[in-house]
Amino acid sequence: MKIFLTLFAVSCLAASVRADEPKTPVPPELQALAESLVNALRAPDDAALAACWHSPEVLAKRKEAEAQAQAATAATEINVSKERDKEQRRREKDMTVTLHRVGQIRALITKNFGDLAQLKLEELELDLDDDAPETDSVYEDVELHLVAADGTKLRIEVDDAVRVDGVWKFMGRLEDKLSIELTEP
Repeated sequence: MKIFLTLFAVSCLAASVRADEPKTPVPPELQALAESLVNALRAPDDAALAACWHSPEVLAKRKEAEAQAQAATAATEINVSKERDKEQRRREKDMTVTLHRVGQIRALITKNFGDLAQLKLEELELDLDDDAPETDSVYEDVELHLVAADGTKLRIEVDDAVRVDGVWKFMGRLEDKLSIELTEP
């Protein structure tokens, strides 16, 4: 019982410390990108939704450039074209999965929370990726806090937001969760 109480106290303390952490400032470009994503969800417009993500070709070129830089200094040979092709296939699969998940999210919101066209973006929450190279701007765990037509607060998440060639877009997948946020009384 002591162990349970100790773990409970530690978890409560950790939660209160996390609540006091300052939020990462949201760049205006990312705010606009998140609003574009919500508009594409409401439409429903899969082409507009896909436009919120970097294309597989752009990310494959980026991976190719990284592999070439590594190949110049690596002790073993790196197959640059293989790395590029693997990245492109991975990102194409990510987009296929994302579009499927969006269809499911649209259906769930419509069925349980009212008119999809009334979905609103309330807040965008980001975490700066500390592992990203200093030359790259990368935010991980992008959370979009939404309000449904009936007032229910929802949250969806995207893996990453990345700036490539000066353009901010999402990278990775839309997470497989649609979270309902309970409000304080």
